[in-house]
Amino acid sequence: MKETFYFPFQPEIQMTTTSYKELKPAEYAKSKDIALFYQFETKKGQKTALSLIPDGCFDIIFCCDLKTPSAFLWTSPVSRLKQPDFLDGCDYFGVRFFPEQSLLKLHYPMKELLNQQIPLADVLFFDPSLIEQISLAASFGERITLFKQFLQESTEISGSGLDLVDYSIKKIYLAGGMLNIKQLSKEIGYSEQYIRRKFEEYIGFSPKQFCKVVQFQNSLNCILKMDHVDVLDVIHENGYYDQPHFIKDFKKLMNVTPKQYKETLALQSYLA
Repeated sequence: MKETFYFPFQPEIQMTTTSYKELKPAEYAKSKDIALFYQFETKKGQKTALSLIPDGCFDIIFCCDLKTPSAFLWTSPVSRLKQPDFLDGCDYFGVRFFPEQSLLKLHYPMKELLNQQIPLADVLFFDPSLIEQISLAASFGERITLFKQFLQESTEISGSGLDLVDYSIKKIYLAGGMLNIKQLSKEIGYSEQYIRRKFEEYIGFSPKQFCKVVQFQNSLNCILKMDHVDVLDVIHENGYYDQPHFIKDFKKLMNVTPKQYKETLALQSYLA
């Protein structure tokens, strides 16, 4: 199978915070475990709510408040969701994991964790001192190093279902989300019901839902690159039937039309 690529965009985090930094780790590019390390500071003197959009990933976020440091799991929503629980004037360090990651074993099926911010200790075994170490770290790079050290000590996921999910996800990436699940079922020799059950266990979404998320994220990438939204180009590149189909699917996941979202990002950029 040829090389595939999928990158989960979360543009509003950068546009609604300050001192934003990010790093795409080259060493994880082939294993498809970590999509991004990032860091930001919430604005001082005002309440901060950050919007997350569907991407099939999960993030681990460290609140680096020196008095009360904490960490939580931030899971993909099924549609754009605003989370208000961020301290003002606080540093945050985040790690975004690809849907097919195999590094961390959570306590619960991902289907039960979607649309939530959950204290990290409730869903993952780790040394609590990690939170304090990352909070006290002097730089973005030092926090990345500390988190990598934690990963080296973690036990990778194993299981028959994971290989199936990983293979299926790569096929979905390769097809840009335009994959027939019935044909996939025949190809790999498992029933559609079994594939769905494993997808919901590992990434929370059904195969059909995840195909829609990949198609949506790819179209969002096109929109973010454009000075002016050319809907016909997006439709052509991402396999939508027509303009109403594209707008309907986009609005279902984003709660606004492509044009409205582009205007929202422009306003946030202006106010930043």
